[in-house]
Amino acid sequence: MPRNYVHTPGNGSIAAGGNVTDSVLVTGSHNVIVRAEQVLVRAAERATQEKRDPARMLRVLAMLAAPVLDPHRPNHAPPPLDLKQEWHELAQEVRRSHAPILLARLTPPTLKALRFALSPRSQEQGLLPQVLHFSGHAWRKGLLLEDELGQVHPVPTEDIVAALDGLPRPLDLAVLNGCESASDARSVAQALVERGLARAAVGHPYPVLDPEAVRFAGRLYGELAAGYPLKEAVARAQNNITTHDVLLLGDEELHFEQLNGGEPWVEDGRPPGSPPSRQGLLFLGRGQELVQVAKALHHPPAVVVLSGPAGIGKTSLLIEAAHRNAWRFSGGLAHAEGPATADALFRTLAERLKLSSEPGRETDALLEHTALQPTLLLLDNLESLPAPELERLGRFLRQLGNESGAIVALRPPCQVLERLPTAHPLPLHNGIGHEEAARYALELAKQRQVPLSPQQALEIAEATDGHPKLVELLVARARERDLRRLLAEVQERQGDFRAQLEVVYAWSADRLGEPGRAAWQALILFPAGTAPEEVLEAAAGGRDGMGELREAALADFDPALQAWRWHGTVAEYARAHWPIPDDERQKRLATLLPVWTGWLEELPEKETTRHTRLETALGNLEAVLGAARSAPWEEARPFLKAFHRALPAPDRTLSLREVQEVLYRLWARRAEELEEPEDKALASGMLGNSLSALGRREEALAATQEAV
Repeated sequence: MPRNYVHTPGNGSIAAGGNVTDSVLVTGSHNVIVRAEQVLVRAAERATQEKRDPARMLRVLAMLAAPVLDPHRPNHAPPPLDLKQEWHELAQEVRRSHAPILLARLTPPTLKALRFALSPRSQEQGLLPQVLHFSGHAWRKGLLLEDELGQVHPVPTEDIVAALDGLPRPLDLAVLNGCESASDARSVAQALVERGLARAAVGHPYPVLDPEAVRFAGRLYGELAAGYPLKEAVARAQNNITTHDVLLLGDEELHFEQLNGGEPWVEDGRPPGSPPSRQGLLFLGRGQELVQVAKALHHPPAVVVLSGPAGIGKTSLLIEAAHRNAWRFSGGLAHAEGPATADALFRTLAERLKLSSEPGRETDALLEHTALQPTLLLLDNLESLPAPELERLGRFLRQLGNESGAIVALRPPCQVLERLPTAHPLPLHNGIGHEEAARYALELAKQRQVPLSPQQALEIAEATDGHPKLVELLVARARERDLRRLLAEVQERQGDFRAQLEVVYAWSADRLGEPGRAAWQALILFPAGTAPEEVLEAAAGGRDGMGELREAALADFDPALQAWRWHGTVAEYARAHWPIPDDERQKRLATLLPVWTGWLEELPEKETTRHTRLETALGNLEAVLGAARSAPWEEARPFLKAFHRALPAPDRTLSLREVQEVLYRLWARRAEELEEPEDKALASGMLGNSLSALGRREEALAATQEAV
């Protein structure tokens, strides 16, 4: 997609000193100043720890801007840019160069942040960047930045020049990856060179395609780090641009000497405990909601409460908002999700923030941390928490530190949470706009290689009222000859998303083969909503069924976790229409014990990866432990031993401590029944360790004495 932007009068601008005109709401918080001044300092510190010398590296400060809302045109979303993918590709290009490049990302992408990142203090520390890299929308007379809330902030060339006036020394190079960023004398590239703010500038006189712009920049930095003069480096990188010649202004012979020849270092500036990973697709829509979340978190303490029907996009909004607002919380981000008890949620949050505490005091450790350091907590899928647990969660959130915040998501509105003094209820009762939903449908179709015309995409968007999950399901069925009839049935039930989902799932069930239905029913055996591929295939009776579910967008494979995932409504439909009696469920779980044993034995050796996989599968493993109580010993014993070997030591985990107690207590009981003294001694000893880690000293002593 070309990254051009049409500037219209009244969009608002910001002067050099940060004074706001029109509707830019935020002028620059203390967080922005601190964050901007430290971005290269932190990058340099981490590079030094990895035995790099920042003073002898090509220092590149990257500013990526993709505002989500134009307050003057709230019903017309700004053209979307996939900056997540852009940053990933730019970082990959830099890493592939094997050149001494220090690439650091500036967040938030505001004019005030840029001013402080290029302050005299940076020069005093020897960390002023040599290259300023901009990616985003532009027009002939300026760049499109963001304000602190993520809103559109079109900054004319004169304002950019004024803001950067007084640099301790000129930038060596400005690379402006935006359409028309070097079109004529009024463009930013031309002005930076003419006013002596940059020795050279590289820009685009015409619209440029996103992938080509990223590849061009990565190649350019690699060539410069290799010692080639700027003119030659641009010529070599030009091969990646197919639509026009890149414009080079200023010192064509510019080159960088005394680089140390070491490996690159990429610093994205994320705080500790990063939020959940985004989905592979570009996030579309919800610009107004993202700004509402940012406004709430801009004035902490704040608890944003997202509610709405299944599949409306609560989790996606929570994750996107977390990524966009992470810069506000230097103390880190941590997420946990149901179904779980409040204690289990607290333990997971504490573990992800790497907090150590006495057993049972995770809540105190969290509250102390949030009081001392700005922290953002993310709690998803809380609808399964019973009322007393929600009350406990409410009491906890009421005590959050003054600079901290939380985003929580659950289906029904929750008065306990919404009545908190710091609460900001944000109900999601409507889908995303039809224009964004149609674009989302086309993105999905492209990813799934499904033929879909823009007209069909719009019809799907209108029939579903922009409900994201319904859009996803209908795109997967675009190949079907009777799609129009399904659209008509869905449209008849507009206003009732639950009924619309029921129609689509029933339509899917009628068209699945026997393998697909068997696989769909097998999902009931996995309460975690995710399952390893080999285990799920065994439960489903083979790969064919999983292929059918994937084709129908009912489940998909997550390469990061190496597991299948599905939406909660998919399993709910299976439970309602193909229930499994409890005794049969236990038998089926027992037959999976050998497959689970194999999965546990093949977990990665790296502790953090293994720990994440175990935590993701925790709900499933607890269910399998229940089946192991009565399963044949020759199948249960290898599973129990493999689970034991895969678990971290009790003092190295918080979130897995309770399942350790269940595992070792069950193992000891079965070993005693079957007169297996060695197994009983091992299990009793480990039970003592796990009880001690849980703070239950007397029980731990008794278990240890039993082991002896």
